[in-house]
Amino acid sequence: MAVRRELLEQTRGESALTTGSSDVGSGLLSLGGRIGDFVAELPLALFVLLFVAVPAAVLFAGAVERFGLGSGFVALIWGPSLGSQVARRALENSLLQGGLSAGIAVAWGYPCGVFLGRHGFRGRDLLYSFLLIPFLLPPLVVVLGIDELFGGSSPLGPGFGALGHGLAAIVLANVFYNASIVALFTSAAIANASPRLEDAVTTLGGGGWRRFRDVWGRGSLLGAASGGLLTFLLSFVGFAAPLLLGGPSNYTIEVWIYTLARTVYAAPTLAAGLALWTVALLCLPAFLYLAVARRARLIGGRERGTPRLYSLNWRRPGTAALGAAMVALVVFVGAMLGAVLLLSFHLVNGSWGVQNWSALFAARTTGAIGIPTGQALVNTLFFAGAAATVVVTLVLLVAYVSTRPRRGVGILEGFAFLPVLLSPVILAFALRNFWGSTLGIPPFLWTLIVASQAALALPFVLQSVRTSLRGLPSNLRGAAQTLGASAWKAFWQIDVPLLRPAIVAGATFAFALGLGEFAATNFLYIPTYATLVVEAYLLETLRLPGPASALAALLVLVSGVALFLLIRGGNRVRF
Repeated sequence: MAVRRELLEQTRGESALTTGSSDVGSGLLSLGGRIGDFVAELPLALFVLLFVAVPAAVLFAGAVERFGLGSGFVALIWGPSLGSQVARRALENSLLQGGLSAGIAVAWGYPCGVFLGRHGFRGRDLLYSFLLIPFLLPPLVVVLGIDELFGGSSPLGPGFGALGHGLAAIVLANVFYNASIVALFTSAAIANASPRLEDAVTTLGGGGWRRFRDVWGRGSLLGAASGGLLTFLLSFVGFAAPLLLGGPSNYTIEVWIYTLARTVYAAPTLAAGLALWTVALLCLPAFLYLAVARRARLIGGRERGTPRLYSLNWRRPGTAALGAAMVALVVFVGAMLGAVLLLSFHLVNGSWGVQNWSALFAARTTGAIGIPTGQALVNTLFFAGAAATVVVTLVLLVAYVSTRPRRGVGILEGFAFLPVLLSPVILAFALRNFWGSTLGIPPFLWTLIVASQAALALPFVLQSVRTSLRGLPSNLRGAAQTLGASAWKAFWQIDVPLLRPAIVAGATFAFALGLGEFAATNFLYIPTYATLVVEAYLLETLRLPGPASALAALLVLVSGVALFLLIRGGNRVRF
């Protein structure tokens, strides 16, 4: 009995030792997983800290130190001085332009989104991709197109002159960019509606109004609201259109900050104070946008399924009205693009020819800009390509962390959306202020241009890839890990190939945004690092409209190539 008892106690001891060893091994694996997750999160955290959060914090801390957060800060906008009056007028312009642009964009874009989201027809995916063109097109291109099409020497005649300058021209440019975005957001929100619920409502005798009320209407309104809020945010900090089409009486607060920080009116401390005012004012609509977009399941939420689509019946008044709005939007976008291309052959004397294109590469243009157009093209492609590479690398690491069975990814994703709170000019101002004596001088200045373009594209590409990631089957990844693959190897061999269309679309999207980014690049550049959009702006301000119109057409062609690459093989930016 004593021997048996001794053997039993020894067996229990060995079992306890084995269990302890298993616990230690599991703990080590868990620790290794946490370390791996931390390493994967670190690049994104460092990028946002070094090129967004810390530079902005330093800029705003200087403004608080100078003006405080009390009466001195309030006086920047509401004080009796001439500078305060100008700043207050700029703020009023921002609110007016943002409100008008958002209202018109929603009124036009919502019916187009309903038409696209509720009807199936041949060419629907191509139309979806076509509506991405305005968002990928450099803002300066449309500004130059409106100036040439409706300006003083308009080929359409003097009756259209009111659309070529002032508030009307600014709102027209904003609506061109954002009506399509409202339509796409509305359509994407409708795609979240449950086909089974719609079938149930129909089976119970519900008509079109009941299906709208109980199935897809609420989501469509939330999608349009999120598009309207984004339109307000983008128009509130509008830069290119007010700068070139509006004149000083229509300057937004963004243009006034640029004027104070970058031009001969240099008052960087005052500009920093107004930048802090701008961010404070944008916090509410930015958080509203994120909240409404999340409620519409455009951000977060489950992966959408296949929406219920109906064939077109043009005899129905509702379908005809929605289709008319869609046709009008397509014609508007197409006409503007065609006008930019066509007017590149329209000469100052009223005749037609290729002289504008030849002048673009002439010695006079090179002398005015400081570098040849070919070098500006190389700079543009390099900056956009480098920014796209940075964005895709960071997004892949975030996607890897998102596949891990752990909490806290939402915080990481929210951290990546921090650039949404900063406008391009404020971001560039903060980068120049913080990195001015190191990376802000040649030969390192290009890194700040790349960082600004990457930061501005990061939230959009991250959301697109994360939306596609939610639809991936987790069982394949789990099976690979069961067979001995590490978490990273399983992600790279299972998830990444399935995500390839979204990754390619995101990379192309980031590249296209980099091609057309104007506000931040124009703030940071020196002649050696001028891009095509900066060159187009300089040509316009130097009153060389011929080469400027040819350069605008060249940017349309380059953006068209980017769009072709985006839609080739079915790649799509997901909302």
